[in-house]
Amino acid sequence: MARSTKVSGDYIDKYYLSGELIPQDLYQSDARIREEVKSLEYKLFKQKNPSLFSRIIRLGSNTLGRVIKFNINPEQEKKINTMIYLIGGDYDARELYGFSISVLILGMIIGAALLILGQYLAGIGAIAAGIILMPLIQSYPKRELNIRMSKASSDLVTFVLYLVISMRQTPNLETAVQFASDNLSSYLAFDLKKLIWDTAARKYKNIKDALDDYSTRWAKTSPAFVDSIFLIESSLYQRDEETRLELLDEASNRILTGTLEMMNTYAMSLKEPLNMIYMMGMVLPVLGLVLAPMLMAFVAIPDFGPMLFVGYDIILPLMIYFMIRDRLIARPAGFAPPDVDRIPNIPKIGHFFIKIGKKKYDINAIFPAIAVFVVFLAVFLYLSPLLVNFSPVQVYISLILTAGIGMSIYTYLKLSIFQIKAVRDQIASIENSFAAATFQLSSFLSQGMPAETAIVKVSESMRNTPVSTFFDVTVNNIKQLGMSLKDALFDPENGSTVFFPSAMVIASMKVFMESAEKTVRIAAMAMLSISRHLTNLKRIDDEIKNLLDDVTSGMRVEVGLLSPVMAGIVVGMTTLIGSVLTSLSSSISSISSDLGSSSGLGGANSALPLAFGLFNLSGGAIPLYVFQLVIGIYLIFLGIIIGYSIANIDQPNDPIEIREKIASVIFSSIIIYILIAFITTFAFASLGSSVLSATQFM
Repeated sequence: MARSTKVSGDYIDKYYLSGELIPQDLYQSDARIREEVKSLEYKLFKQKNPSLFSRIIRLGSNTLGRVIKFNINPEQEKKINTMIYLIGGDYDARELYGFSISVLILGMIIGAALLILGQYLAGIGAIAAGIILMPLIQSYPKRELNIRMSKASSDLVTFVLYLVISMRQTPNLETAVQFASDNLSSYLAFDLKKLIWDTAARKYKNIKDALDDYSTRWAKTSPAFVDSIFLIESSLYQRDEETRLELLDEASNRILTGTLEMMNTYAMSLKEPLNMIYMMGMVLPVLGLVLAPMLMAFVAIPDFGPMLFVGYDIILPLMIYFMIRDRLIARPAGFAPPDVDRIPNIPKIGHFFIKIGKKKYDINAIFPAIAVFVVFLAVFLYLSPLLVNFSPVQVYISLILTAGIGMSIYTYLKLSIFQIKAVRDQIASIENSFAAATFQLSSFLSQGMPAETAIVKVSESMRNTPVSTFFDVTVNNIKQLGMSLKDALFDPENGSTVFFPSAMVIASMKVFMESAEKTVRIAAMAMLSISRHLTNLKRIDDEIKNLLDDVTSGMRVEVGLLSPVMAGIVVGMTTLIGSVLTSLSSSISSISSDLGSSSGLGGANSALPLAFGLFNLSGGAIPLYVFQLVIGIYLIFLGIIIGYSIANIDQPNDPIEIREKIASVIFSSIIIYILIAFITTFAFASLGSSVLSATQFM
């Protein structure tokens, strides 16, 4: 018997107004259905790129989680089971909590045993690991669902656009959802396939109920999406064709304007938190490093170098990341980047092709990166004997190792995406000019031209534009290979969509073919509608990029220019302070020794050696090369975090954009930092030498 999962307004208010993520319990009575619905698509949905942590959670919950029974609040259990179901987990909330308690107990037992054996640091670490892992395991379903919803959110606008395009031609919601799921390739596509299978498995009465249920998940994060779905569904009940089409157009406009409004609010809300993060996580820590050599000069702190490394290169970057992460998660849905998964004959991320003769070799980008690092490391090791004496030379030599670390990371990131990015940029150019092409196609079709002739005319009129190549290949397939229009576009070997696999272009051409098979007039109207939608999409996308650029440009300047300049100056100042303190320490030690060996001294003079002994004036307590490496590595980590943040503000969860932005930030910050550090160290060292010579301390 069919079951509906529609929920009451009270239920939605209960969860959404209290800030909960899931508005209803989808888990109830689904064990049998989940066993029945094990199609290939659904298995892929459940197992798409599982992380190591997710596999550990699944294994632990299905083993240790069944040994220790843990009772939790029934209401909380329902919500957690709902989240586990939505992420495709095959365990329940009690098993998950049982596993988390098992990890805590194991950590306590192992830690206690290590403490008894005298391994205090390892024992404390084991206990701390158990305490930290327990809440991480318990919160895994919510975090994973947030991540998946974030990844899916970028395709919400495209999803609505596909629904509108399909519904304009055929007012059938099942066909429209299937059309969208076939042309999307993100987590959202898997969500849609799951809705289709859940409907077939009688979880829902029909696809409308399934879509209603799915849209309620976005009620808090994207209300414009919920409104658009309602308008699309409302169009099904309109008797007047003009009203139906107006509702579909309004659905498209609603998701676009709603996205712009949310992004505007988000961009405004970012400015103050990012300024605080910059001051607390970047400016103050870098300036605080100036105090390090003076602190060591007067207070003997054992192992201060390792402590500085842990504080600045581990704890501080983690703190900055967690401060920024919450702002990244709050980013509203935007526009998905061009999909590269369907592009043939390109390397996967992390690899690149090189061609030798007629053969093409797939190279992992990690190998050239290692080679770059080895070259810098070899130079550093060759000059390392000069690091023995405390002097500015320590800074100059250690900058080589810092450059090696930064340039090897930059090399890996650039080589891992440069060929993919070139192809994707070409597809993006085609998509940007495709609205004009579809308008031209609509114009020629409205003149009564056959579809094939209209394609030829568009190829001629769009000459020297990015999209012209796509139409040239299509025309060549028709004229030279004698293909039909459908084969010229979609032939699996020579079709133009094979060489330009843009999801938007493919979807538009599918609609073009379906409408052209009816009448030329319907095809003209379809292309005009697509052109209008794509034009609006491009306009809103440009406005959003301008909004976000105001925010990210400040981050680029701060991390790419100001932070490396400040860090470089700090290195120079530390060299000056260290040189002065080292000279003073040597001079004072000599004076103290002379006073102590002099005979006949008494009174105040006898107290001078004791007074001098109160100070530990040893600027060399922290070697300059250690100090510089701490700052250089911190700056690299800072570049990685900020580059990652900028990429996720511009385009969330896009691995190509993330690597491109991180590489750009690291390259500029490292180059500026090395130049400033070298110049200021040389200048301050010369100044210090002159001052000490003039005061006869040298």
